[in-house]
Amino acid sequence: MIFLKKRYLFTISLTLLFIIFAYLYLDKNIARYFLARASTYEAAGDFISIFGESYWYIGAALIGFLFFGFFKKNELYKQRFLFLLYTNLFSGLLSIILKNIFGRIRPWGLRKGGDEYGFLLFQNFDMGFVEKMKYHFVTLADAPTTYTSFPSGHSTTVFAVFTYLILLFPRYLYLWLGISVILVSGRIMDSDHFLSDITAGALLGTLSTLFLYSKLKEKIFKQADGTA
Repeated sequence: MIFLKKRYLFTISLTLLFIIFAYLYLDKNIARYFLARASTYEAAGDFISIFGESYWYIGAALIGFLFFGFFKKNELYKQRFLFLLYTNLFSGLLSIILKNIFGRIRPWGLRKGGDEYGFLLFQNFDMGFVEKMKYHFVTLADAPTTYTSFPSGHSTTVFAVFTYLILLFPRYLYLWLGISVILVSGRIMDSDHFLSDITAGALLGTLSTLFLYSKLKEKIFKQADGTA
């Protein structure tokens, strides 16, 4: 398995430690900075965030799959577009599941001097288990957007696609990385996510694509004549 390699374990561990560090020491201060300057940053952040929406990449994957599958038949390109589709659907599903498990309130809880911060999952331990779960999911149902900050779905998508591009076009590593960092920064600028949210999303998107790559790499990199 690809994730058993030491370099992957080290990188994953380091990233998880940074997420914890950001949650404890960075998230609130960064969020309050951008909340206090919403008139300056929010519009730009909203615009940048448009390009982190998964439908762009799902749409491109479907168009590419149909084109190379039925019109200009090319099995190699068809498989590569299928890979792009799978990475977006798989990472997106995982992101949705984790968002609802953790139930983290967005930076909006810090608006106007507020101090609402943290995860529903790690609150209300004085309740019984059933009562806690009921409160958790009722709160999510009442305000599904407010309590789905962690991990960032946009960042998951961006880094799933980033990893996809690195695997296929590794020579442009720094270009893809630069674009990805710009795109995920929009989620902090528009005060929709904390730093730890986008870091977790980046990790999730990267690992999701690497996992699928480990299962599909023979199809993705085989030559058009069928040789590996």
